[in-house]
Amino acid sequence: MSERARDPGLQPERTALAWQRTVLGVVISSLLLATAALRAQVAVVSVLALLLAVLSLVPTVLRRPDGGSPRDGRLYSWDFLVRVVAMVVTLGVLGTVAAVAGALTGQG
Repeated sequence: MSERARDPGLQPERTALAWQRTVLGVVISSLLLATAALRAQVAVVSVLALLLAVLSLVPTVLRRPDGGSPRDGRLYSWDFLVRVVAMVVTLGVLGTVAAVAGALTGQG
């Protein structure tokens, strides 16, 4: 069985930029959650959301949007994709904790 040749087009770069937009969405949502948690007096969630924003943004800014594809055509971006999924799940958990804490304290 012959191995498929890598698409010479811009698909890997478009995919990498789409994942970077997802990370940017996580950063902005984390900052909004931190603000809302601070107003609801849930300081722990606010600090964790700010930490998530910083930890999401720094590696993404330092990483070039090359799609994770080296010259041999194999995709090596699974670590980045797993990190992005972990960030989205963490943001969801923090949002849930903030909503429950706000409801319990009567702030929601």
